[in-house]
Amino acid sequence: MIIRPSHKRHFSLRIGKARQLTLYALIALLLITGAIWLLVHMTRAEDAMPNALEPWLMKVHGAASMLIIFVSGTLLYGHMLNAWHQDRNRLAGGVIAISFLLIGSTGYGLYYFDGDVLRRITEWLHWIVGFGLPVLLWWHVVSGRKARRAHSPGAQFLR
Repeated sequence: MIIRPSHKRHFSLRIGKARQLTLYALIALLLITGAIWLLVHMTRAEDAMPNALEPWLMKVHGAASMLIIFVSGTLLYGHMLNAWHQDRNRLAGGVIAISFLLIGSTGYGLYYFDGDVLRRITEWLHWIVGFGLPVLLWWHVVSGRKARRAHSPGAQFLR
């Protein structure tokens, strides 16, 4: 006989400090390497040889992207799905999830897509999402903290 509790069990949605710092450090590294690469790449003359920094920046950027795919994957069950089932921070969380999907897909596309038009669209989309991701992540964190305070015991007395 299986006994099922009559109430839903709510798991903590908080991310551990080490994982949180790793995620933030990787996002900062990706932002910095992407921005420097873009600056170096866009400021060189059309017929000039690539700057010696460009390949190294892309190697670091690519390695950090592999690590962030792993770290974001560890958030799936403990954070994302639990939050979704608890109906918490869905809009901001959904936007972050879609943004990570877009940034990963466009990163793949920059490596494998061919054709000038498709490549240009992919570049611009990657840059826009990449530079917007830290702002979206900040929005997600702030709205999640606000929602946590609203759902915490005694929250009605704090208002």
